[in-house]
Amino acid sequence: MKFTVYNLQLESKIYRFFDVIDVPKQLRVVYPQGDTPAILANAKGFDFLEKIFKIASVSMKDNCLIRVKDNSKDVEEFHNWYPSSTEFHLDMIIYNYQYTQISSKKIMRLLKMLDYSKKKCINITVPNLTYNNNQWWKLEGTLHVGKRSRFLTISSNSYGFLYMANEASLYHDIEDDENERFAHSHLFALCKDEDLLDMHYYYEG
Repeated sequence: MKFTVYNLQLESKIYRFFDVIDVPKQLRVVYPQGDTPAILANAKGFDFLEKIFKIASVSMKDNCLIRVKDNSKDVEEFHNWYPSSTEFHLDMIIYNYQYTQISSKKIMRLLKMLDYSKKKCINITVPNLTYNNNQWWKLEGTLHVGKRSRFLTISSNSYGFLYMANEASLYHDIEDDENERFAHSHLFALCKDEDLLDMHYYYEG
């Protein structure tokens, strides 16, 4: 998978910021005020997300962050399903909290540095591994989701990201169908007391 990579110094740390190249159009983040944020995608979008979560699980080490920029159409039918206060077209900032601890305020500062920072393009091989359910009890409390400005932060540990990759893979065989509105998943296994992030199948031609 191809990324544009920036090395950004903030205070005493150097952060590596990985901007994903070629984000699918059929991948969106929805943030309804007072309700659960959701990722809406078709099979291609979730295949892409599975790869991102695997990379976050294994390949992202100290002070590394991934940005998935919104590339969806400006207006889609599902926008009408949500209240007017709902925010669409959010980017995702993804990081492994085993190796990276950062506030959303500092992420904002990093984003402002991108336009005048050196960059290079690299390719990261998607790790060939799968989620193992043998230690499912270790998942609880490993998902952290936050919203600031125009992005949603998603952080977990390596095991949690593997679980999310597995959840994304469950949509792999669904053909593009504008009438398919049932397939979805809640990431309850990662949460202690509340629903923090949902996945919904959605396709619009």
